[in-house]
Amino acid sequence: MNFVGIDLHTNRFTCCYRTEESGEKRTETFELNEAGLHAFFTTLTPDTYVLIEATITTFSFARLFRSRVKEVIVANTYELKQISLARKNTDKIDADLLCRIIKMQMLSGEQTISPVTIPPKEIQDLRGLFSTYRFYKKQNVQLKNRIHSLLKEQLYGFTQEEIFGKQSRTKIREISVDPVLRFQLNQLMDRLERDEGDVEVLKEQILLAAKPFMSQIDILTSMKGVSVFTAAAIIADIIDVGRFKDSKHFTSYLRSAPKVANSNTSTSIRGTNKKGRKLSSTLLTQSLNHMLDSSLKLRKWYDRLTEYKKAGLVRNGLRRRVFAEIFQMLKKGEYHYGRDQKNHQGKMAHYKRFLETYAKTA
Repeated sequence: MNFVGIDLHTNRFTCCYRTEESGEKRTETFELNEAGLHAFFTTLTPDTYVLIEATITTFSFARLFRSRVKEVIVANTYELKQISLARKNTDKIDADLLCRIIKMQMLSGEQTISPVTIPPKEIQDLRGLFSTYRFYKKQNVQLKNRIHSLLKEQLYGFTQEEIFGKQSRTKIREISVDPVLRFQLNQLMDRLERDEGDVEVLKEQILLAAKPFMSQIDILTSMKGVSVFTAAAIIADIIDVGRFKDSKHFTSYLRSAPKVANSNTSTSIRGTNKKGRKLSSTLLTQSLNHMLDSSLKLRKWYDRLTEYKKAGLVRNGLRRRVFAEIFQMLKKGEYHYGRDQKNHQGKMAHYKRFLETYAKTA
């Protein structure tokens, strides 16, 4: 067996090579272009195991050569930081560390690094669209905060809710005779409204990209509070429910299950799993109140816990409970037990009409 650790950058990558028999290592750096990739491919064999740290370019890079080797393992960046004790960081040292980890893992049979699943292109496209969506939403919040700050500086008593609403925007644009203030407000408003329009176009692209996952969306939207958009986010995060052996691993991956540490007689609750994904958790938070209102069982459970626990912990517990139900729905391929048939059919009918309309205009 041969082992390769790769330290990948945007324009080049450094490889450290080791064999099963020999403890000697060989290090080589390749340019990330056609000539460099060709030279790299000639060093690979069908019995080679490769370990790469997850970066923005890793998945596309791994697809180029994974058919040429035995296995490509993508390592979670957070997990690598926990086991790396090297104080001095260079490309060669990082590649050597990765090579030693993969060799030790393969020869010992003990899993030191849990691999990151390389998503298919459809999922990678969805994730990319959602990343851009979150960027726009974050930028919109910054624009609104800046507008609010300018108004407060001049003692105008607009609340953030009024700035978020579209009815007050014309009034805000014309609020001052000060040419500098009016210029800034109009510039920011123009940018905000343009970005809001771009967000809507982006949401449409996300719904189009989610079309291959119609059957999963149909199941997920049977739960009250889960829209087609949120269902697409869940699919983008999990890829396939079959990757998870139980609901505990599923909820942990979606950043809703805290870590529990036990020492002697003490137990402490720590943060959520940093190796997981948080998009679904973020979007689902916006629907939690609706879910509570639609389920008497959940409402009683929530109210009982909030009597003696912090509200933030209970809401995280609510997310975890909802994700556990989602896991069972997808695993069994069944609709939610509290499904409102009319509401569910309405969601799916609206989504199908959107896809049909787009197909006609495309």
